[in-house]
Amino acid sequence: MKKYLLFLLLAILSLPSVFAQAKDKEKMREELLQFKIDFLAKEMQLSDKEKSEFAPLYKEYDEQRRKAGSEAWKFERQLKKNKDASEADYRKLAELQQKAREKDNEIVRKFDSRLESFLSAKQIYTMHQGEEKFFEKMKEMRKKNRDSHHSQGKPDSRPSDRKNKDRKDAPSPCSDCAESPSEC
Repeated sequence: MKKYLLFLLLAILSLPSVFAQAKDKEKMREELLQFKIDFLAKEMQLSDKEKSEFAPLYKEYDEQRRKAGSEAWKFERQLKKNKDASEADYRKLAELQQKAREKDNEIVRKFDSRLESFLSAKQIYTMHQGEEKFFEKMKEMRKKNRDSHHSQGKPDSRPSDRKNKDRKDAPSPCSDCAESPSEC
C-alpha cells in the first residue's frame, strides 16, 4: 500500500513538469510560426495592411495542414517502431498518406483563393516559394545544430542520428515531414 501511495504521490508531483513541457513546446511552435509568417511577409514584400490580413489566415492554414497530416504522421511513427509491421500496415500507411496529400492540396487551393482577394498572383507564388525556402533553412539549421553537437564530442541525442551519422546520403531525420517541420 505504501508503494502505491508513493507512486501516486510521485505521479502527482510530476504532472506540473509534464504540463510545463507541453506548454513550452506549444509556445515554441507558436514562436516558430510567427517567425515563419514574418519571413514570408518579407519575402512577399507585404505592406503592413496586407500582413495584418495575411497573418491570421496563414495561422489557420498552418493549423489545417498540420491536422490533415497528423494521422498519417502518427501512424508512420508507430510503424517505424514496429519491427513486426505487416504488409497491411504499410498499405494502410500509404492510404493515409495519400488521403493526407489530397486533403492538403484541397486546403492549399482554398487558402490560395482566399489570398487572391487581397494579394497578387505573384505574391501568392512568392509565398509558396518562400515556404520551401524557409523549410530548407530549417533543415540547414538542424544540420548545423546536429553537426555542432558531434564536433563538440557530445553524444548523439537521438537514435536516428546515430543510425544515419555515417551515411552521407542518408535523409535528414525530418525529411519525411516536409509539410510540417514544426511536428518534428
